[in-house]
Amino acid sequence: MNLCTKYARALAAAFVACSFACAYAQGPDTKQAPPKKAASAREQRDAEKLYLAGAKALEQDDLKTAEEDFEHATLLVPGNEQYQAAYEIARQHRATALVEAADKARLLGHTDEARGDLIQAFHLDPTNPMVAQHMDEIARDAAPDREPRNPEAEAGGLIELAPAQARRSFHLRTSSSEVLRQVLTAYGITPTLDSSIKSETVRFDADDVDFNDAARMVKLVTNTFFVPLDPSRVLVAQDTKDNRTKFERLALETVYFPGLTSAEITDMSNVARNLFDAQQATISQGNSTLTVRAPAEKLAALNSTLAEMLDGRSEIQLDVRLYSVAKTRTLNVGVQLPQSWTIFNVPSTVNGIIANNQSLVQQIISSGLASAGDYAAIAAILVSSGAVNGSVLGQPFGTFGGGLTLTGVSVSGVTGNLALNASDSRSIDHITVSALDQEEATIRSGTRYPIVTSTYSNLAGSSLGVAGLSSAGVSSALAGLGIGSSALSSSQTIPQVQYQDLGLTLKVTPHVQKDRDVALKLDLKIVSLAGGTLNGNPILDNQEYSANITLKEGASAVVVSDMSKQQTKAVDGVPGLSELPGFQSTTNNQTENDVSELVIVATPRIVRDAHRQMAGQMFVLPVHP
Repeated sequence: MNLCTKYARALAAAFVACSFACAYAQGPDTKQAPPKKAASAREQRDAEKLYLAGAKALEQDDLKTAEEDFEHATLLVPGNEQYQAAYEIARQHRATALVEAADKARLLGHTDEARGDLIQAFHLDPTNPMVAQHMDEIARDAAPDREPRNPEAEAGGLIELAPAQARRSFHLRTSSSEVLRQVLTAYGITPTLDSSIKSETVRFDADDVDFNDAARMVKLVTNTFFVPLDPSRVLVAQDTKDNRTKFERLALETVYFPGLTSAEITDMSNVARNLFDAQQATISQGNSTLTVRAPAEKLAALNSTLAEMLDGRSEIQLDVRLYSVAKTRTLNVGVQLPQSWTIFNVPSTVNGIIANNQSLVQQIISSGLASAGDYAAIAAILVSSGAVNGSVLGQPFGTFGGGLTLTGVSVSGVTGNLALNASDSRSIDHITVSALDQEEATIRSGTRYPIVTSTYSNLAGSSLGVAGLSSAGVSSALAGLGIGSSALSSSQTIPQVQYQDLGLTLKVTPHVQKDRDVALKLDLKIVSLAGGTLNGNPILDNQEYSANITLKEGASAVVVSDMSKQQTKAVDGVPGLSELPGFQSTTNNQTENDVSELVIVATPRIVRDAHRQMAGQMFVLPVHP
């Protein structure tokens, strides 16, 4: 079962209830209807096809075709209630659509077209409630005017020509006047030629053209313009600025601009004055309207231009993702050799210890721990017992030499290092921004840092000889309450602070091209603190990036920036020895790497495509020498 069949059966099921309701409202039929002739099998098949075609046309809002198909199906099979109900519903819908079209035409000032739609709707469905509401309008338009019309008002209205609806061919080579006369007469229009038309021979060849095309071409060939006098007569004059000012009729039109600002309405007025030479253009800011008085041709071109301008601009949705990656890696590997040596004379050091601790030396000798001449043993007992602190003899040392030249050498310990410290941090921001075509969108991510630009202090008070004041700024009444000048005259420093944006500032300007590609203008700026100060103010570090790229709709642009990259390496070793091949293992190496990266992914998507056509309708406006 195809889609049309399903739709037709569903529509029929809905219409059956309406048909029974209508039959019940009409009451029982007292007269027995004559027996109807049964439809043949072929007629039933044709009726079903028409019914399905009508249902499809109704789905596509083609009410006229649907009504005709349902009516034909009803005529083929008169007794089918589904066909009859579908025909009635389609007829009512079409009558409602005609009433809505009449209302729209009346708002646009097309009175005759509105009256024609209402009359057609009345013939289709006289009982339609919407048609009944407009019956007074039909009667009012059809009734003759009881009061005579104002001749001046009629003279100020626009006159439309009523040429013959035919197509003609012309092959003429004669004077301008004769060409104009033959071409206009061929369509039932009587020309009245002005004396300004030049008498020169022109050639005019055109095949199978209607009046509009023929009039447009003959105007260009003869450099003339037409002024309608009535539906069948025109005044033809040479196309000059003076003649247009003298003969051309002006039309009055008021254009409503809802939602526009005063500046935008003023721009619309400038377009009417400067581009279309409509000098009589008045703006009503309170009503958001522009009243223009100009020839009908220029008004038509102005309306088409304003319609394209008011159509707005395309709208783009930008999906921006910010990835911030920070990595820190610290590696300390190697052996740290002694870097300081202490050389001392052993006998001198021992004698110094004994000379400074005579009482303890006597106790050691008297107790029998060491003999009286064994100074080395006595010094060792003093150092090991803790009686002497901070002596070089308390540390490991080596000796060389002998006697009074016995020399000791003390070195610091050896340290082996094997350490690793690594960190990895990531942050993600997802921002969705809507921007108009060729409008700049700004995205900021970061903080606002206060910077002191200046300071000022209040002045201390001084004694003044003014009645009622005991001191500067303090009255005698306040002084009696115990509020002295010292509380009010203390110097206070007040800073003036300016906030600076730190972090990321991304400016994107999209432009939708004719093939729906999106051109992006990217301006990236990263501001951070450099770490130093100048006159008490911090130093800022700026990084900027600008680019113009073109993307397909839905494609992504990736911008990668190294915000900071720092590497530190420290070497601890023995000068000369640690630089020799084979001895580098005796060197302690400490390396630190700090890397901070920023990745920006921008994806444009077209939400609204305002101008799908490459160019609007072309209008040929008169150009005067």
